[in-house]
Amino acid sequence: MKLQSKRLTFTRFTSAELPLYLQLVTNARVMEHISGRALTEEEGSKRFEKALSFNLKDEETGNFMAHAREDGQYLGLAKLTVTNEGEAEIGYALLPEFWGQQYATEIVGYFVGYARQLKRFRRLFAIVDPGNPPSIRVLEKFGFKPYKEGEIDGLPAVYYELYLPAG
Repeated sequence: MKLQSKRLTFTRFTSAELPLYLQLVTNARVMEHISGRALTEEEGSKRFEKALSFNLKDEETGNFMAHAREDGQYLGLAKLTVTNEGEAEIGYALLPEFWGQQYATEIVGYFVGYARQLKRFRRLFAIVDPGNPPSIRVLEKFGFKPYKEGEIDGLPAVYYELYLPAG
């Protein structure tokens, strides 16, 4: 499965792409707002197995690699993963050299539109570190609203949601 936005191509991760996934999760800057620290390769491999399990459960959604359409360069991860019937989590992680170039905005915009097109979801949600204002702005740009605060892996988290029109 291959999806495309204006500047990006999205293909679902397979077991062969573990090295690309590890580029993200072993990078301290990428993981600062996700886990608070870079993961070890062993931790990253375990997380990757979980990410792949979403790809096996559903043919239309999952964890995707994001590549530049122009030159095929790997930028990071985009996800739309089913969590419950009618509900999916949206998210992304980008390598630092691609921050500040509107790729996060493009990913969220594309996957909100894709979720609408699938007509399976009533609600999308995202989990954000409250210390990451750029990611909060991206979500709010698409109408996501905060609905609860909590923790993930011992780190503060704000949960955002977006309701999609029925049908």
